[in-house]
Amino acid sequence: MKKHLLVFAVFLIFIGCLAAANISGAQQDFVYSINVKGTIDEGISNFIQKSIDRAERDDAWLIIKIDTPGGLLSATKEIVDRMMDVEENRIVVWVTPQGRWAYSAGTYILLASHVAAMNDATTIGAAQPRPEDPKVTAAMAEWIGQVAEQRDRPKEIAELFVTQNLTMGPEEALDNEVIELRARSDAEILSYIGMAGAEIREMEMGIFEKVLRVLSDPNVVAILFIAGLLGVLAEITTPGIGVPGIAGVICLLLALWGLGVLEINYVGVVLILLGVVLIAAELFTPGFGVFGIGGGVALILGLMMIDKEPWVEVAGNVAKGAAIVLLAVFAVFIVLARRAMKRPIAVGREAMVGQVGVAITDIAPEGMVRLKGELWRATSEKPIREGDEVVVKDVKGLVLIVEKRGKK
Repeated sequence: MKKHLLVFAVFLIFIGCLAAANISGAQQDFVYSINVKGTIDEGISNFIQKSIDRAERDDAWLIIKIDTPGGLLSATKEIVDRMMDVEENRIVVWVTPQGRWAYSAGTYILLASHVAAMNDATTIGAAQPRPEDPKVTAAMAEWIGQVAEQRDRPKEIAELFVTQNLTMGPEEALDNEVIELRARSDAEILSYIGMAGAEIREMEMGIFEKVLRVLSDPNVVAILFIAGLLGVLAEITTPGIGVPGIAGVICLLLALWGLGVLEINYVGVVLILLGVVLIAAELFTPGFGVFGIGGGVALILGLMMIDKEPWVEVAGNVAKGAAIVLLAVFAVFIVLARRAMKRPIAVGREAMVGQVGVAITDIAPEGMVRLKGELWRATSEKPIREGDEVVVKDVKGLVLIVEKRGKK
């Protein structure tokens, strides 16, 4: 019996090893790929960081295809810091297609990768800060040198990208060991990292990331900042709370995030709270107007910014879904509350005044009337005959003050 149990245990271990090997193989038969094009801003930073999170979680390589003239220092630092936190060889940065470049911020990102590659006729470098400041230049040169050295690339040459605005093509970069590969196709990249024939899974920006990228564009940020200041100023100089104040606050929050003053999570929380407050305020103001619309906009923007989890985590979907349902409930609640406020009062003096009844006795000056199927004592300044229709003018205690209803 013991012998049989031992054989069975060995068999289970063998099956487990095979399953583990299959799982391991499944994790290595694909790579992720993203395209980074244009200015490096907060929207791009958010996209790259989420892509790295996904690749780490799935134990897969990430190929970043880059084509950029440069970008914001704050966004660049966020990206480089996140890439440097990845210890295992996992990230490829490839300047492509042919004739593109990775200047300034793009060079930092390239040097922070585990595998750096360039396509034909591409260029890197020109990373000197503008306007030039000796102190800032020295700091940036040391930073890029440390990043390069950490990835076993020549520190001295990396520093020249900053101090002398050095630029390089693929051949020179390869000769100087700044990059590891000159690649013209995806197949060459996959072959170099030992993933020949692997599936390439493209990841693209969702609608939320695209909106965030537009909002973080330096030109848009400048407009938002000016519009925010003007809105707040207009609100201060005019009575009440209206469109200028609400729009101004939202614009200023977005501008401060785009400038890197506030982190995206903080701005998201503030916008969500602002949205809830404005929607609640809508209940106490006439019409579905400034507060309702402003609150809806703030809440939606806040939800986009607070979503920092990797792509399709269950928790992230549940949270987002719950928030959207909450917004829908708020909207329905507002509509129902509006209808309730407009509905005629069904009890009390106000409910009786203006109602039409029938005199069931002569009223001179007192008598009885039937109103809504009920009998009421009534009084009138002028005599009313039995059977005449009467209109309630007032209510005193349990006595109706009525008058004869005129003919239409």
